[in-house]
Amino acid sequence: MMSLSRASKSVNGYLHGPDGQFTSVTIDSRQVNRGDLFVAIVGEHNDGHQYLLQAEQQGAAGAMVSVFSKQNLTEDDSSHIFSQIEVEDTTLALGQLAADWRSRFNLPMVAITGSNGKTTVTSMVATVLGQVGHCLKPQKSFNNQWGVPLTLLGMNSTHKFAVIEMGTSHNGEIDYLTKIARPNIALINNVSAAHGEGLGDVEQIAIAKAEIFHGLDAGGIAVLNADDVFFDFWKSYFYSNVENGEVISFALNTGADVTASDVQVSQSGSRFKLSVAGERFDTYLPLPGEHNIRNAVAAAAACLKCGVSAEVIAASLEKVESVPGRLNIRSGLNHSTIIDDTYNANPGSVRAGIDVLSEFPGIRILVLGVMAELGNDAAKFHRDIGEYASNAGIQKMYCLGSESSPHADDYIRGFGNAAVVVGTVEELTSRLKDQQADDVVILVKGSRSSRMERIVEQIVRTEKPASPEDKNKC
Repeated sequence: MMSLSRASKSVNGYLHGPDGQFTSVTIDSRQVNRGDLFVAIVGEHNDGHQYLLQAEQQGAAGAMVSVFSKQNLTEDDSSHIFSQIEVEDTTLALGQLAADWRSRFNLPMVAITGSNGKTTVTSMVATVLGQVGHCLKPQKSFNNQWGVPLTLLGMNSTHKFAVIEMGTSHNGEIDYLTKIARPNIALINNVSAAHGEGLGDVEQIAIAKAEIFHGLDAGGIAVLNADDVFFDFWKSYFYSNVENGEVISFALNTGADVTASDVQVSQSGSRFKLSVAGERFDTYLPLPGEHNIRNAVAAAAACLKCGVSAEVIAASLEKVESVPGRLNIRSGLNHSTIIDDTYNANPGSVRAGIDVLSEFPGIRILVLGVMAELGNDAAKFHRDIGEYASNAGIQKMYCLGSESSPHADDYIRGFGNAAVVVGTVEELTSRLKDQQADDVVILVKGSRSSRMERIVEQIVRTEKPASPEDKNKC
C-alpha cells in the first residue's frame, strides 16, 4: 500500500485532490478494482485519459495523468475532485513509481532476456523458486516499458524471490528496464535474428541484450549461454560493467557450469540428467523439444544462484507447465494433433518448432504466418525457414499470405512445390479441416501480427457441452 502523496513525490508529480491510499496499480480501465491507482497511458491506439470517469466509478483511489481533468467527477457529488497525480509523461512516471517501490525490498531477483525462450525460462525459474518460497513473476508476457513496472509494483512482503522478463525492439529499452528493476542476477538465454528493423543485425541485437547488466550492482551475477557465439562477448562486457561480478554458464553442446546429459527427447517431454559441479540428477521436463532442455539448464543455473539446491531444482522442473501459445500439444478435429506455437515467431523459434514437429510420426503439416520485424534480410530468413522445413522431412506447408505479408512467397521459394500460399484464414482452415485425421500433426506458428491463433481455434477439438438428456444418463 502506498499513499498518493508518496507516489506523487516519487514521480515528481503534482497531486490534485485529497490524499489517499492505493493498493495496486493498473493501466487497463477495464481491470480497475476498488482502491487501485489507474495510470492513464497514452498509447498508439488508445488514450487512457478517455477512461478516467470509468476508473473513478469503479472505485479507483486516484489516477496518474499527464493532463489534469476537472470534468471527470462523480455524478452524485460535484464538490468531490477525483484525485489525480499530474506528471509530464505517464509511461515514464509508471517506471519511476515502480523503481521507488522496488527499492523497498531486498530479495533475490532474476532478470531474463534473449531472442528465444525468455518467457519459458521465466516460467521455469518461477516454478522452481516457487517450491522454496513465494516468487513474484510476470502476468502473461509482461516484458516491456509497461509490463515490467506493473510486475514490480505487485511485489509485497510475502515474496521471497522475484523473476522479471525483459524484451526489446529498440536500443536502450533493456537499459531502461533493468535500471528500474535492479536485479541481482541477469540471464541472457540466446540471441538470433529478431526485431531487426529496430535493432539492426544480430551483432547489434547481442549488444542490446547486454544492456541487462547495466542494472546490476557490484557483486551481481550473469547467467550466460556457453553454446551461443556471443558468450565471450557477453562475458567480457559483463566484467567490464559489474565490479566483483560472477559468471555462471549453461550449455548443451559445450562445457559449462550447468549442463544436461543422457538426453532422451519424446513428443511430450524429455528425460535427462542435470549436471552440476560433477553431480548428476535425474530430471523429467514435461515440455517437448531439445531447445526446452537448454531453457531448463538456463533456469537451473539462475536458481542455483538464488540458493536452491540442484536436487530441488531437478525435482521441481517436473512441475513446469507449458506457456500458452508455445508448443502446446492439443487435440485436433478427427483425432489429429495440433501443436499451438502461435504466440510469436522469429527464425530461431520457428526452427525449434519444426524440430518438434519432425519428431512426430505420420503426415506432418507446417502452417506459418510471416515473421515480422526482421529488417533488410527478411526475405532470406523466410527462404531459409522454408528450406529448413523441407530438409526436416515436413510433407506439406501452408503459408498465410496477403499484400501486407509479402514474405509468405519466400517461404515457398525455400520449401518447394509442396508449399502453398493461402490468402485468408477462412480458406486456410477449410483446407486444413479437409486433411485432419488421426495420423496428421499440424504445427501452427507466426508473428503476433499474423494472429495465427485464429487458425488454431478453428481446427482444435472442443468438448461438446452435455445436453440435459445426457446429464440424466447413468
